[in-house]
Amino acid sequence: MAHQSQPTCVADETIAGDYRRALFVGHPILGLLTARELDQVLGFAVTERYAAGALIFRKGEPGRSLMLIVSGQVKISVSASDGKEAVLAVLGVGEILGEMAILENKPRSADATALTPCEVLLLQRRDFIPYLERNPSMAIRLLTMVCDRLRRTSTLLEDRALRHLPERLAKTLIDLGSANGSPCRPGTRIDIPIRQKVFASLLGTSRETLSKQLHAWQSAGLISISRGAVVIKQPDVLARFIDPGDGR
Repeated sequence: MAHQSQPTCVADETIAGDYRRALFVGHPILGLLTARELDQVLGFAVTERYAAGALIFRKGEPGRSLMLIVSGQVKISVSASDGKEAVLAVLGVGEILGEMAILENKPRSADATALTPCEVLLLQRRDFIPYLERNPSMAIRLLTMVCDRLRRTSTLLEDRALRHLPERLAKTLIDLGSANGSPCRPGTRIDIPIRQKVFASLLGTSRETLSKQLHAWQSAGLISISRGAVVIKQPDVLARFIDPGDGR
């Protein structure tokens, strides 16, 4: 019996290894590694698993590594002393977190929490920096990714400060409905694979207030709500909530 289970275990490990390699090869930054470098990086990468709700790292902790998400979703957030939380981003499979620790050896700037059961590959700064030093294109792409995240965070904070919830929500839904490059059309389904509380925090509001606004729009026939998804029924009407002078 024990003898028969061993090949299955080996096969599972092989499949997992192939999947991780595919994530690296197809990655816009890590995919720049040569085949030999990829073998070396995979050799010193450490697999870590987290249950849903587990803290991956805390703001202020030493930051000496980055992580590639192999499975699951990770919430990036900051919290106030009174317990209030602001969600800055939700990252999924193939995305990197802790990248600033690769570029500067300073404390973490936010908390990272597993929203679902997660598996990540951890790369220590001391192991990865030599590849960046030898590969300027990889370093530039990593810097571009950091700048893009800073720009998105800046836009998120600006929206929270300057826009009312209906405008923020309408803009977010229209943007998500246009994510594939085509205009948001009637019947566009938007899958929201995160809890409504997290989605509300991204919008800078409470779950109750978000739910009230969504149901008001559903009653008005602008959207329909199903578990984990929103269907846009009248995108033109939703667009009227957005500032017409907004050029973004």
